[in-house]
Amino acid sequence: MKRPDLYVSMSPFAHSGNTVQKMMVNYLLALVPVVFAAWFYFGAAALFILVICAVTALVTEAVWQKLAGHAVRLEDGSALVTGIILGLLLSTYVPWWLAAAGSFAAIIVGRHLLGGFGNSPFNPVLVGWAFVQISYAPRMGDFPIPHPQFGMDMGKYLADPALITAAEDLEMALWVPLRDLFMGNVPAEIGTGCALAILLGGIFLVWRGTISWHIPVSFIVSAWVFAWIFQQVDPGAYAPATFHILSGWLMFGAFFLAPEKGTAPLSGPGMILYGIGCGVLTMIIRSWGAYAEGVPFAILLMNALAPLLDRVRPRAVGRNVEIA
Repeated sequence: MKRPDLYVSMSPFAHSGNTVQKMMVNYLLALVPVVFAAWFYFGAAALFILVICAVTALVTEAVWQKLAGHAVRLEDGSALVTGIILGLLLSTYVPWWLAAAGSFAAIIVGRHLLGGFGNSPFNPVLVGWAFVQISYAPRMGDFPIPHPQFGMDMGKYLADPALITAAEDLEMALWVPLRDLFMGNVPAEIGTGCALAILLGGIFLVWRGTISWHIPVSFIVSAWVFAWIFQQVDPGAYAPATFHILSGWLMFGAFFLAPEKGTAPLSGPGMILYGIGCGVLTMIIRSWGAYAEGVPFAILLMNALAPLLDRVRPRAVGRNVEIA
């Protein structure tokens, strides 16, 4: 008898208890410190952009489901999380209609036209962000000086995002204390500036099992090692490694974008290689590319390689048995 190609163990099967809704609730809880930091430094304008993105994502999802002939179901929270994360990647200076356009593109193009929820090859949030970034680049490049509440001194070190690593701007960038980068008291997008808030949310996601440690750790470590090597080679041309880790999108990308379910590998070795690829590509783009921020492009490139990295897996223990 010909050996079958697929072996399935006998039922019954035990459900892990994890659901999409539970995962999205964990994401929402993890984003609480990030949203708080956004309000703390950028005020009500940050919350306004987040509300616009969230409402647009929910309405777009509902209309799509209705037009597709499905029951309108938004209770899993996935569209809400998509909208909020996209809003965190925007500046408070973007007009409301641009935030809505990005959220619309994230749901329609990034999610449904590219395969549907869980089947899109690219992170839907980054698809929406790329749409507005490429289409309206001049409106995406202004970032506010933070005005924190509770009497904290206003951040005043740079008029541009904290990530200024070109050789001619390196001296100015190094004036920024690492403490302010860590706390988020620097110009940035709504949700990418405060490394402390991002770290708290990321640790919560790992603790809850919503994401694995493999991608964030390999992403951050590989980027740090890459930056450290080149800073040792030419300190006058490359920023210190810790500056890179705490500035720009790197922390946010490592915890909230790169590990997105459906666009990242599933095996442990695959996830580590994926994270290393994200870290190295981020540093290559930051160091020699045309864009100061390499994280979104690095993740999108590695999204395309995720199916190949899923083939990297530990060697199976055991042997096939012929069925007579």
